[in-house]
Amino acid sequence: MYELALKHATDAETCRTSGNHKDELEQSILAIMLAAAFMEAFINQQAIHILREKFQEYDEGYIDISGNTLPKKRGYPKLEDKWSETTEKISGKRFNKGKEPFAGFKKLVGLRNQILHYKGMPSAPMPSPWPDVQGHVTPEKANFNASAARYAITSMQGMLREFSTLTSKEMPEWIK
Repeated sequence: MYELALKHATDAETCRTSGNHKDELEQSILAIMLAAAFMEAFINQQAIHILREKFQEYDEGYIDISGNTLPKKRGYPKLEDKWSETTEKISGKRFNKGKEPFAGFKKLVGLRNQILHYKGMPSAPMPSPWPDVQGHVTPEKANFNASAARYAITSMQGMLREFSTLTSKEMPEWIK
């Protein structure tokens, strides 16, 4: 998923420079979705490998990441919470949620949620993000472009570096 996210972000940029905005939209959505999916798979893999059965209990929703029993199922944790709590449990250190890379990661998750949890189009079109398209475009086209795809990749890589720093865990060679 990591390498596919990189590929689709590169393809989105190629489409942008060639003026192919339909394919730019498609490639951008794929890059965003794959970056977010990779982030979830990665933190789950790390938590399962390092925390073992404690993470399984947490993922079931009746225990928090510190091992405290909850009176009722907590519901599936937000991806941001899973990253934050898992990292803290592994290392005792926290992400600064108000700064990069965590702030960018929250925006990546927000973009992913706009795609997955589509609620219909707002009534007002947005200014075109493309210099060769005058006027306004639909909100989807304005939000899901090569710039957003590039941002998704930057956010993903920033979180991986910060996770590595906070946990003192070396990232696999293929991520570097």
